[in-house]
Amino acid sequence: MTRDPGPLRVAMVAGTLARGGAEKQLVYMVRALKADGADVQVFSLTRGEYYEAALAEMAVQPNWVGRHANPVLRAGALAARFRSWQPDVVQAGHFYVNLHVAIAAATAGALSLGSVRSDAIRDVRRTGAFGRASLRAPRGLVVNSHAARANAAQLGCRPERLLVVPNVIDLAAFDAARTGSARVAGAGEGFCATVVARLIDSKRLERFLHALALARREVPEIQGRIAGDGPERGRLERLAADLGLLPQGLQFLGEQANVPAVLSDADVLMLTSDQEGFPNVLLEAMAARLPVICTPAGDAARIVLDGNTGFVVDGEPPLLASRLVALARDRQLARRMGAAGRARVGREFSDAGLGTSLRTAYASARPWAPRRVRAVLA
Repeated sequence: MTRDPGPLRVAMVAGTLARGGAEKQLVYMVRALKADGADVQVFSLTRGEYYEAALAEMAVQPNWVGRHANPVLRAGALAARFRSWQPDVVQAGHFYVNLHVAIAAATAGALSLGSVRSDAIRDVRRTGAFGRASLRAPRGLVVNSHAARANAAQLGCRPERLLVVPNVIDLAAFDAARTGSARVAGAGEGFCATVVARLIDSKRLERFLHALALARREVPEIQGRIAGDGPERGRLERLAADLGLLPQGLQFLGEQANVPAVLSDADVLMLTSDQEGFPNVLLEAMAARLPVICTPAGDAARIVLDGNTGFVVDGEPPLLASRLVALARDRQLARRMGAAGRARVGREFSDAGLGTSLRTAYASARPWAPRRVRAVLA
């Protein structure tokens, strides 16, 4: 199969374009590749969702391939779209579309690159019977964390075919969202420790509640906020009441569309997870000049520099509480760490370098790419 010579053609395949971290990163990748001269098209299993507008602004109108519920038929619909427009790279935006990508790319003679957006282990478990195949069917995987790379290798993937492309952040857009945002109700009182997370068991938010209760015994003006919703909310609200945190010591804000606004009214971000890949919220907190207190879940310890941009500790509530008290008592330390975090994000995780990172990943895949696309990947 041949095609007319021209720029690199990349097909990005999304399971959804709803508001979320993986979807935002997909938009960043599309923008970066287009700025780098690539011809990019987006194919989605869903339609009428949040990030379609951002793609349309870049003159990328998503192609809907979700008419059929059957995964094989969806992969066939995707392959049919490739017959006239022959992509060189077919890349997944979500783990659960990896099989679609592998099948459709094979019919087009293209390089298939699956996606891992969590820690690989959770991705496989959540995909059920198709988990292992979703991990191994694509020729390679673009993973957003070193933790996911290590886990995928342990699950049998060839290490050289695991391509790490870390998450990035658009600082200009983040700052614009903060500047134009309204304050959160009750903000500006005391010292605010904030969590931004889906309320699920792997986030281990009971650790945050116990740490907050302990810290308030020493510094009563410390307050907590939890932005997010999920199946654990009821249990967490009951625990918060048992710990005496409600109503003065803690707010459950629910789902928040504007994370920069939430972080603008915080003094420290806390992450207490057991499992993560690359937590986007850490970049957002550091962009907001907040110190971070986190567990070493996923790549958190690579993102947050312990003692410099925040504290990385294990999940024991007394340790988490001690770091929270230290920051509440030393506001200059909190500001220094926040400033260091902002500088680190701008230096290491800006979206400005994403195009180069993707091109480097594609070039690394050249030895095991289909013959027809090796030249364009050089």
